[in-house]
Amino acid sequence: MSYLNIEEVEDALLSLSKTYNNISQVIELPNQSIEGRTIHALVVGKNRENRKKKSVLFTGSVHAREWGGSDICVYFVADLLEAYTRGTGLRYKDQYFESSQIKRIIEEINVIIVPDVNPDGKAFSQSDPANVLWRRNRNPTESQENPDCIGVDLNRNYDLLWDFRQGFSPDARVETSDEPCDPRQRYRGSSAFSEPETRNIKWLLDEFGGIGHYMDIHCAVGAIYYCWGIDQNQVNEDKKNFGNSQYNQVRGIENDEEYREHITPTDLEHVKDLANTFASALENVRGTRYSVEQSFGLYPTSGAGDDYAFGRHVSDVSKNKVYGFTLEFGKDDFQPTWSEMTEIIIEVCAGLVAFCDYIILNPTTE
Repeated sequence: MSYLNIEEVEDALLSLSKTYNNISQVIELPNQSIEGRTIHALVVGKNRENRKKKSVLFTGSVHAREWGGSDICVYFVADLLEAYTRGTGLRYKDQYFESSQIKRIIEEINVIIVPDVNPDGKAFSQSDPANVLWRRNRNPTESQENPDCIGVDLNRNYDLLWDFRQGFSPDARVETSDEPCDPRQRYRGSSAFSEPETRNIKWLLDEFGGIGHYMDIHCAVGAIYYCWGIDQNQVNEDKKNFGNSQYNQVRGIENDEEYREHITPTDLEHVKDLANTFASALENVRGTRYSVEQSFGLYPTSGAGDDYAFGRHVSDVSKNKVYGFTLEFGKDDFQPTWSEMTEIIIEVCAGLVAFCDYIILNPTTE
C-alpha cells in the first residue's frame, strides 16, 4: 500500500457511493481545476439530499505536497459507512466508539468530504520527484513562463483580508505574498477567489446551508487550530473585527493591545472544547499528543479557508455560522513513510469521529 493518487481517490469516492448508495452520494463540484479535472465531493448521511441538514465539511490536499489529507478523508468516511451498515462500533486501537455513536453521526448529520481540493498540484507533486514539495495549484497565468512561478497558494486565496497590505500592519509577519515567484510558494493569486478550486469550497458553503463546521486537513505540525488566524482573540469589543477598516494597518501584531479579533465567549468556548475533544480521542489511540491552539499561534494568516468560513456570518448575518478549524497532522514531514501514515490515519480518524459526535451532542445556540 501507499498514498492514494488522484485517480485512486476518485475511484474510491465512486466505489463508496455505489456500495453504500442509500447513505452516500457523489457531488460534482461546479468548477474544474486549472488543468480541466473534475473535482468531486462525497456526502455521507441518511439525509444526504437535504442540503439544509446539519453538516460537517472536511477537505484534504489543499496544498499539493500534503498527500495524506486525501487518504484521511477517504478512510474516515469508509470506516463510518462500513460500521453503520454492519451495525457495529469502531475501534481505533485504544479508542472505541459505540455503534450508537456511529448511528447518531450517519442519521443526524451529513459528513461532506473533498479529499483532493487541488488535484493538479497533487498529481504534479506525486509524479515529479524534483517537485515533490510543490505546494500550490498549477495556474500558469502570472508565471511569465517561469516554471518555478506557476500556481497559487489556495489557502491564501479566500476572501477574508486577502489584501494583506491593506488589512494588516506593515510589521505583521503575515504568511502570504503578492509575488508569483515567492520562493515559499505562498502567492495569493491575482484576486480573492481567482482560482476554481477555492470557488468550489465557496460553492459548497453557499449550497449546503447546513454546514456548521469545517476542518481543512494539512500537515505537518501535530496540532489542531481554531479561529482566528488573523489576530489573537478577544471577547469584549465586537467593533474590533476584520470588517472594520478603522483597524486596517494595525492587525497581526502579537501581544499588542491596539487590536485583537473579536469572538463571542460562547463561540470561543465551543471551538476550544471541540478541538480538545478531537485531540483527546486522537491521543487515546497510541498516545500521540497534538497541541490545541488558536490559528494565530502558528502565524498570522490572510485569505485562509478556515477564517473565511468562520467570517462569512460576520460579513453577512443571513449566512450560516461555520466554525473553522485547521488540522496539522504528523510531525515535521509532509509525506511520512507509509507505515507511519497508516498510524496517523488511524489516530486522526478517531479524532474526526469524536469531533462529529461532539457536534451532535453539543449543539450551538448562537
